Amino acid sequence: MRIRLKLSIVLFATVLATPAAAASGLDLRWLWDDRCADCHGHSGDFARRFLSVTGGELQGRHHVHNLRQFMHNHYLAGNEVDAVLNMLLAQANNPARFKGECAACHDTAAVFVRNSLELRDGVLYSRDSGRPARDFLVHHRQLNSDDASFFVNLLTRVAHEVYRP
Repeated sequence: MRIRLKLSIVLFATVLATPAAAASGLDLRWLWDDRCADCHGHSGDFARRFLSVTGGELQGRHHVHNLRQFMHNHYLAGNEVDAVLNMLLAQANNPARFKGECAACHDTAAVFVRNSLELRDGVLYSRDSGRPARDFLVHHRQLNSDDASFFVNLLTRVAHEVYRP
């Protein structure tokens, strides 16, 4: 725990020193797990349970009109707030299908992306075979084309959250 706290402080200081317009490159899922998960659990579960989307905007139960400011004051540097808000918004807008249909074999979507997929020019590829993930998913567990598209889109979004510039 002490090492994790020291690493968090060092990374947080690094993020604060980064120009506000630039992304820190930190894996958003790691950032959530490091800064938020101890109190709030998995980001997708939290987003679906405690946040709502009104007019395309993410709202919290207690911080309805100023969630961005609350998050800025709650362990996130300014240039990470919008990125985390966008991640939570996407999770609040999507069903927990990966958890329900894939997690038994693949853990979380973020762990699966980190361990098994790479993003090249916006396209997901399998680390093992080098093939596009879409080619594999259309034949995986008898997914129909709509389901394969759903998972490719979800995993591509997660890859953009994990592999940030």
